[in-house]
Order: sequence, then structure tokens, then C-alpha cells
Amino acid sequence: MNKSPLTNALSWSGVLRRLGSANPDFMQWLETASSQKVSPERIDLWFHELAGQPVAEAKLDIPTCKKVLRLLRKRTFYLVMVRDLGGLADLEEVVGAMTALADRCVEQAYRSVIQDLLPVHGTPRDPATNLPQEMIIIGMGKLGGCELNVSSDIDLVMLYGEEGETDGPRPISHHEFYARLTRKMMPILSEADADGQVFRTDLRLRPDGDSGPVAWSLDAFEQYLFTQGREWERYAWLKGRVIPAKAFEQSDPTASLQHAESLRIPFVYRKYFDFDALAALRALRERIRQDWQRKVLARPGVESTHNIKLGDGGIREIEFVVQLSQLIRGGRMPALQQRGLLIALEAQRRAGILTNDRADQLAQAYRFLRRVEHALQYAEDAQTHLLPQTTERMSELATALGMAHEDFVQTLAKHRHFVAQTFRDAFRIAGLGDATEQIDPASHAISPGSRTTGQGSEGSALVQKIAEFGEHAQALTSRIDSFLEGHRIRALSTTSRNRIDTLLPIALHAALQTNQPMATALRLLDLIESISQRSAYVALLAEYPETLARIARMMAASPWAAQYLTQNPVVLDSLIAWRTLMEPVDYERVEVAMRADLDACVLPDGSADVEQQMNMMRDIQRQISFQLLAQDLEGVLTVESLGDQLSALADMLLNETLHRVWPLVAKPNDQGVLPPMRLAVIAYGRLGGKELGYSSDLDLVYLYDDPRDDATELYTKLGRRMTSWLSTMTSSGRLYEVDLRLRPDGDAGLLAVSVEAFKAYQLDKAWPWEHQALTRARYAAGDAAVGKRFEEIREEILKLNREPQLFAEEVRQMRKKMTAGHPNTSQEFDIKHDAGGMVDLEFVTQYLVLTHARHHPALLANLGNIALLRLSAEAGLIPAELATQGGDAYRNLRRAQHETRLQGADKARVPQDQLMKERASVRKLWDSVLGASAI
Repeated sequence: MNKSPLTNALSWSGVLRRLGSANPDFMQWLETASSQKVSPERIDLWFHELAGQPVAEAKLDIPTCKKVLRLLRKRTFYLVMVRDLGGLADLEEVVGAMTALADRCVEQAYRSVIQDLLPVHGTPRDPATNLPQEMIIIGMGKLGGCELNVSSDIDLVMLYGEEGETDGPRPISHHEFYARLTRKMMPILSEADADGQVFRTDLRLRPDGDSGPVAWSLDAFEQYLFTQGREWERYAWLKGRVIPAKAFEQSDPTASLQHAESLRIPFVYRKYFDFDALAALRALRERIRQDWQRKVLARPGVESTHNIKLGDGGIREIEFVVQLSQLIRGGRMPALQQRGLLIALEAQRRAGILTNDRADQLAQAYRFLRRVEHALQYAEDAQTHLLPQTTERMSELATALGMAHEDFVQTLAKHRHFVAQTFRDAFRIAGLGDATEQIDPASHAISPGSRTTGQGSEGSALVQKIAEFGEHAQALTSRIDSFLEGHRIRALSTTSRNRIDTLLPIALHAALQTNQPMATALRLLDLIESISQRSAYVALLAEYPETLARIARMMAASPWAAQYLTQNPVVLDSLIAWRTLMEPVDYERVEVAMRADLDACVLPDGSADVEQQMNMMRDIQRQISFQLLAQDLEGVLTVESLGDQLSALADMLLNETLHRVWPLVAKPNDQGVLPPMRLAVIAYGRLGGKELGYSSDLDLVYLYDDPRDDATELYTKLGRRMTSWLSTMTSSGRLYEVDLRLRPDGDAGLLAVSVEAFKAYQLDKAWPWEHQALTRARYAAGDAAVGKRFEEIREEILKLNREPQLFAEEVRQMRKKMTAGHPNTSQEFDIKHDAGGMVDLEFVTQYLVLTHARHHPALLANLGNIALLRLSAEAGLIPAELATQGGDAYRNLRRAQHETRLQGADKARVPQDQLMKERASVRKLWDSVLGASAI
């Protein structure tokens, strides 16, 4: 026999039993109604029934409003209880119902008070439009996050648009009107009477708390946030949500609502990785611990484990773990800007901030603890978080939740242990290192205003560190004095200058630990100077001395890396999580997270924020390139694997660029659906051969295969827009330089070419060097079907019958033209262009492919020069020994080229007495394949 859904609820909840005794008809209603989900639509139907008016038109006087809202709350609370304890409702239904109830009640209280005020004071109007001006009601905390408890307070902040004066018989200022409106609303919601209360209401999260006005204009609110807003307020505003409340039929609150949101987002989520917030967040974490510890000491018999919200391993600790990453990273990763905890948790899993296992366990713990929390509150409709302190009552709680006593206790302990451990490791999990890793100011700081010379400087940490540079100390003193007197440093606030003072001796200490102390110190000063006005980055270096040490080691190893770091400080934060930085890049995960972040870049009108998307893609490119650079300098990557990785990154960004640009140029049909994009991006040169470097251009050709009449115009427009997206200089720099000159007819040709026109050109008009270039070309992004057509055309062209001697002469002539185009007047060997260099070997490989692929199809694959030489030897086209020697030489030449680039050289050149063996091997290979009259 099936139990009634009421059984568990009646056994556990004293408040329900008392209600049932006094009102059997309501119990019968609960029994019948419990079979259906408690949805927002159902709550609206109940309101309509209780008020006798349609929801959209409800104009209730204040006494009627109070009664209706209390009866509405009664239905919702008790039905949610019955369904929850009966195992019929999940967490989303419970918190969703309570949030929808709160939204409905707040809006109706607002409407009723407005109707009461209008006859006396008239309507507040927007001065710009003369339309009625709505109040902007912000739900904070769990109400803002749409995850309200069943017996929770609601936190509200009241805002309004423009100042002005009402237009009634007794006009008052907008400021006074909205203040009166707010004060009259509160009793409707929170005052207890014979029908109970709706929600206890708290306004203390408004600016200036209890000492501030109860309602703020948007202008005053903006000024407060950006001049006085504190770090804990950013934490509070993370969940702030506008409650949909409208009292005037003719009003249009869209602009004001967008304005409010446009203030909240940059206040909560900083554009740059926000290390300024770290100290405040550490303090907040400690306050979470200490607040509960004080309460424990004040209540004998209550232990830290009794409170499932504030105690060890409680709900507040889960919230902190998730919101920490949101606050620190959310400005750069819009997909993390979620109000609801479970949604935010899933976003962090997708972004790779939390592992799948940790995200799953946190979600399970959160769902379990919230269900326990609700059960505790169902007992007496009280906002409590304390577990029963007797075994008997604990057993009753377990039964109410459908669990055996022992299973409940063990499950609770398991979840809380995991949450407590995660909370202790929160900063490390978020990729912020050890939360205890802080600077001892006494060991490094110098007094504010103290400089390297002058009174009071003797014995300072900075002077002592400078002295350790020995013969370079005087030069370093001059550079530091110049640094400190520069306009960037002089313009800083006292707090920021003090932080710079703290940082300098630490930076010099880090430089002294490298093999090039003076050069590294100067590079670090350049870096600090470039970021000095971005307090978040200065805070990063001050918070994480080990990160500064890593930066010093990289700068000592490579001047190019030093320049990269100075120009792209957005990558600095990744040095904290060094172990993660050394892991292989998961491009699939990066792409998923990037797409979610880009999708979240929207303007107030709902359209894509193209500028933000372009900047975000540039930041991602810098961050991953830097991850590869760090691995490169640590010897984790070979030159070949680095080229593969940088090419994979470019492919991913090309594909995403197409995805973003196509909606900007294509017209949707009548149903709003975009036509399919039939364009492929073909990569040539270093990207085509998967040999991309850190600063390589992209040699691209755009091919399309689309029968539409306007195809040429459409895809030319797409190609132009895509090139602009890639190469435009934004505040985050340029994504890639793009070279389109390898398309048919070069600069004189169409920007986008049909596959048939491309084929005809390659067969009838292309120069031999263009066929050489085709050996290193490949489909990189876009429509796979068009990419396949390109690969078929490429194969057809590479398999054309060519007379070996005639073609060899054409290759030799082309090589001479290249030499003339890259003259080397220095006394050094140009690794790429001089005889015996990389170009020689590449020409040999291209010749072998173009003359023999017809009979040896294995050569058609775009495998790189070393592999193609090996395949040529296996086919008997060249001696195996020459193939091996040539492959080894090419590998060493690439490595030498790469090393010179990392040392900051504009041209990859080395002294003539270097790479002699490699040059000889390449010449020998050239002579064997193309003849001695090479160059």
C-alpha cells in the first residue's frame, strides 16, 4: 500500500501537524495538490484565484495585498514541504518555487503601495521620456541566485533611475517618493499577523547599510560603487538580480535595468585577473571560520559540526569555493558570471577550473546539505541551520529524508569532510597557490618614501639587495632611481607606491638567483614599470614571491620571453599554478570553455559584444602561447612538438573566428536561420606545415563551394571580415598577422575563391613556386566538405607529370630569386636563407614530392620535411644515409633558429663556424637531388 505524500511531512514537522489539526480542509487540499510540480505558473494561478484578479492587472489595496500574499505563501511553503519530504520534488523545484513566490510577492507589494501613493503625490517620471519611472528592485543573496531557502529572509536593494519630482497634488522629490515606497512595502512582506508573514526582509546590503538612504538613484549608486565599494560588497553583489516588478502599463524600464546591470558587472567582475581581491577574500574566508567559532563559544553544547550552513564543511564553505573563482576570474571568463551556485559550478567544470570529480562531489554535497537545511526549516518554519542535538531527533530527521539513521550520519560526515578539505584548499584549487603563501612585510618592505639614496635608506632591504650586485650596483641604483621618479610611479596612490616599495627588494632577490642577475633585474624593472598602474598585477607579484622567481628565471633564459611578459601581463597569473602550466594543453576543453565565454559576451540589447569577443580570443591566444613558452623554456617541448601545438592553437582560433564572423555577414531566412557556411580556410607556409612559431604570420587562402548567385560577394565579405577579426589591433593586441598573397593571382586576385576557380588556376596559370607552396598547404578550418575538395585538388596538382630535369632547373632559378630577395651582408650564417640552410632542404623536399608523388602516393601527405625525406629514401629516391643526415640537420637548424629567436634576434643568424656539419649535410643532399649549380 502506497504511503500518502503527507506521511513524512506530518511525522517531522510540528508546524504542519498544528495546521492540520486546525484546518483539515487545507490538509485535504495538500493531499490533492501534491501530485503536481510547484512551478512559477502554478503560483501565479493561485495568486489569481486568491486575489480574484488576473496577475498582470492585479490592483490590490494594502490590507487585501497583505492577506493574499500570506495565503499564497502558506500554499507554496506547505506544498513544497510535502513534495520535498515525500521525495517528489528535487532541489531545483524547491528553490525555484520559493524564488518565484518571493518575486511575485515583492512585485505585488510594490504595485499595491504605488497605487496608494499615486493619488497623493502623483507619478515619478523619467525626465528624458516623460514616461512613468519604475523602481528597480534588486534581489540579493539566494533570492538573487534563484535558490531561496524555504524559510529564508530576503535581501533587497532599492534603486531608481533619474532624480526629479512627482507630478501630483502634493509633489515630492523622487528620492523621497521611492524612500516612502520602500518603507511602506516592508510591513506588507515582513510584518506578522494572524495569517503569518510572507518573508522577513533585510535592506542592509544597500550602500552604506543602515546608515544610508533606503533607496538610491542610479547615479548615486554608481558613484558609491566605484569610489567606496568594498571587496565584501563585490561578493554580495555577485548574485544581485533585478526582480521583474512593473507597476505602470506605459513605462519602459529597459534602459534603467540595463544601466543597473552595466554597473554591477564591472564592479563585481574585474577585466584583469583580480589579485587585489585576494587579501579581502582571505579575510572573508577567515571571517567565515571565526564568526561560527564565536557563536559556538557563546552557545555551550553546540559544536562546529552542528551548523550545516556556517559550520565546518557547511554550505557557506561550498559557496566560497565556487565564488572565489568567479570573483578572481569572472572578468576574463564571462561564462563564470553565473548567479546560481550549481550553474556556476558547472561553468567552472567546463572551464577546467574544477575537475569533473571535484565538481560532482561538490554538487552532490551541496544538494544534500540544502535538502537537510530545508528539512530543518520545515520542522517549525524557522530559519535554522542547526542539526538536532539528540540521537532520537536526529533519527527522526533521517527518516524524514527517507534514510536510515546510520546512512544519514555517514553520508553527512562524508560530504562535510570533503567540503571542509576543499574549503581549506580553495585557493590552490582555484589555481591561486597556497592561501598561506604571503609576504612577510618586515622582511622585504622599505619605508614609504624611502628611496635608494638619501636619509634613512641605510640598512633598508632594497639598499642591501642592490649592494649584492657588486660592480653593477651603481648602474642599478641609477636605473631604480629613474624608475621611482618616472611619471608612472609618481602618479600612483600611496597604497600602490608602498606596494611597489615592497616589491622591489623581492624582485632584486629573484634576479640574484638567476645566471644573469643584472640583465634580469633590468628586465624585471621594465615589467614592474609596465604594470605599475594595474594594481591587480602588482598585487599578484607581491602576493606570490615564487611566481616572481619563476618570472625571473624565464627572463634570464630569454630576452624574447621577457619582452612577451612585459607586453602581455594578462598571462602572469598562469605562473601561479606552475604544475598546471606544465601540463599538455587540452584544446578540446579550451575550445568548449572559450565558446561558452564568447557566447556570454553580449551587449545590453542582447547582441554579441564583438570587441569583447575579439579581446577575449587574443587573451586566450596569449595565455596558451605563454603556457607553451613556459614548457619550451623548461625543455618539456621539442621544437617539432612546439610547432604542432602552436599550429593546433591557430587552427582552433581560426575555426572559432569563422563561427563568430559568419552571423555578422550572412542574412538569416524568414525563420531566422542562417544559411550553411561553405567556406574553408586553407593554411600555407609554416601553419600549413605545422611549424608555426610564437610570432609567425598566417599564410591563408579562403576557398568556397556554394552555388548561390551572390556567393562571390558573400564570401569575399566573409574573408574580409575574418581577416579584420584576426589582424585588427585592439586593446588586447593583434591575434595574428595575416598574409593572403598566396591566393590565386596574389594581391590582384579575389579575396575568396571558388574551388573550381582555384583548380583551374592551379592547372593552367600557377607558377612552379605556387605548386611548391602547395606541398605545405592543408585544410585548417571551416567547412569540412570544402576542405575535402581542396585536398582532392591538391593531390591532383601534386601528381601532375613533371619532367625532372626541366623542373629541377625551375626550382634552382626560384632558389636564386629567393637568395636575391634575402641578401645577407653580415659575416654570419643565416640559418634559413643562406646556402646549406633550411630553405635549401625545403626546396629539395618539395622537388621530390612534385616529381615523384605521382608514382609514390605516400609523398602526398603533409607530414613535414623530415618525414618526407624518410619516405623518399624508403621509395629509393634518395640514399637513406642522406635522408637521415638531412633530417637531423633540418631538426638542428630549426632548433638553432628557435633559440636565436628566444634570445631576441631579429634575424636567425649565427657565427660562420657554427652548424658546419648541418650545412654540409644539406648541401650534400641538394647536390645529390638538384645538382651542384644550386645557388
